[in-house]
Amino acid sequence: MDSKSRISLKLIFAFILLMIAVTIGTLVTRRMLISEGTTPGKAPGRVYARHYAFIHTGGDDDLWNNIYDGARARGDESDAYVEKFGEDLTVDYDRNDLVRIAMEASVDGIIIDGDTDPGLAELVNEAVASGIPVVCVFNDCAESDRVCFVGFSYYNIGRQYGAELLKDYADNDITVYVVMDNENSGGNQNLVISGIYDEFAERGVADSCEIEGRYVNNETAFTAEEDIRDIFIGSNLPDAMVALNSVYTRCLFQAAVDHNKTGTVALYGFDDSTDILEAVSKGLLEATISVDASRIGASAVEALDEFISTGYVTTYIAQDTEVILPERATQILSEERVEDEE
Repeated sequence: MDSKSRISLKLIFAFILLMIAVTIGTLVTRRMLISEGTTPGKAPGRVYARHYAFIHTGGDDDLWNNIYDGARARGDESDAYVEKFGEDLTVDYDRNDLVRIAMEASVDGIIIDGDTDPGLAELVNEAVASGIPVVCVFNDCAESDRVCFVGFSYYNIGRQYGAELLKDYADNDITVYVVMDNENSGGNQNLVISGIYDEFAERGVADSCEIEGRYVNNETAFTAEEDIRDIFIGSNLPDAMVALNSVYTRCLFQAAVDHNKTGTVALYGFDDSTDILEAVSKGLLEATISVDASRIGASAVEALDEFISTGYVTTYIAQDTEVILPERATQILSEERVEDEE
């Protein structure tokens, strides 16, 4: 390596260190402002007792915005500032880097979307060991020392999907695709398949049905859309398809419309955002499963508050899910329109 290359590498390394130092400095300054009652974006004079980092870097923005809004609102009530960590930074850090930065900033607690990544588990263990409790929401990091998981049972959701599927296919063979994240995303999604299968088995039809996970590239909404469109372009369409998040749900019913397959494949979605409810009410989706996202966020803050106050908290806080059919979707949309008019 010549001298110019060595100098370039040193400059790049120095720049990276500088950006990390600036980021940590920004967050430490923000923490000082919180303690002094001048939190950016908050009313002057408000003093917060605690600072929680809310970390999520994946897709499904509507869902996660709702989870964050619930966490922030509950934090305001309990004297905790819940910061959407990384949102205002000049560098696009990944999730694990944000956890490291949160530890450097000495936040009082961390709320994070978990998964099976061993690297994340190590970071969570390090945070908890240093006195920063971590709560996982929506997806768990079960092999870590996180103090609590706030979520729902994917297995029970599978049973709910299975029950809805059997309303239309009780006496017929059925092929079901469960649209899932890529293979590296862990076993939670496979529990949905287990739930559907067990619901079929309980009704005595499992042997005549086929349930298959179809993996989707979830790097961006565009790659997910392309993979789902490829399913509709193929010659062997299933009888039904199930989506496990709002992004895949939108891709499913939009692809069905674009390829003139509405009514050919029964589609089952996830989430209760307005466009998904409209798709249910119009018959583009047979049903969707809803979870109270804001309640998940609020429960996460309550879990951190309890652990910090008492040193104890239940390790799993279960959230209810609801199957929304066309009539219910129409009712919810009507109620939302009335609220908007008031």
